[in-house]
Amino acid sequence: MRPSSTTIFSAILLTFLAISAPVRAQQAALNTEVQINKIESSFLPSPKIPAAGYTKQSQGRPGSWLEVEVTFERNTKEPKIAEELTFNYYVLLKNERFTEDKKPTLLTATIVHTNVPQEKTLHSVAFVSPRTLASFFDGKIPVNAQQTITDVGVTVSGKNGLLAIATSKGTVKGDKGWWDNTAPYTPKAGALLNKNETPFAPLEWDYYEAVKSKSGN
Repeated sequence: MRPSSTTIFSAILLTFLAISAPVRAQQAALNTEVQINKIESSFLPSPKIPAAGYTKQSQGRPGSWLEVEVTFERNTKEPKIAEELTFNYYVLLKNERFTEDKKPTLLTATIVHTNVPQEKTLHSVAFVSPRTLASFFDGKIPVNAQQTITDVGVTVSGKNGLLAIATSKGTVKGDKGWWDNTAPYTPKAGALLNKNETPFAPLEWDYYEAVKSKSGN
């Protein structure tokens, strides 16, 4: 007997729910205040910002910056504005063939955003400079982000602890990510920069959430 169209549809629906349910449960098990919707990596050329009286020009093409952008939302009635949200970035490079220990480099950074409102579309971002990126790939920058990065992990914490956790390609279990076991990687802090530490600082001021300065002001 051939299965009916209703039976086939039910089977497809159950399969979809079985795949998607762990993702929803993962978010719900942490906190519904913050949800990470997207993690995107791309290359951007160094911006050219004209200034009166400044005539120096670089030679050749602008350098390629690695940009890692997180799109998230904050869903809570109170408080309407979060005084601080702490983003931890974990960027795993595809550079194991260029390292002495044959381990890929894990770039890490902590970026604190201040006065984050309750909105559906919010953005955080981290950058790697052209020269720094080239230093991880034997002096040459890869062609695109896909050739540069294996995976990106991001966690978001508030005053009451972990609020969200996600990766761009891999999976997470509960409040743990692949970056919690650093044995297969070589961690490197200081290479990932927040927007204020780059030439992109004065650009798109209202697009990205404000970054807390290292002085604490």
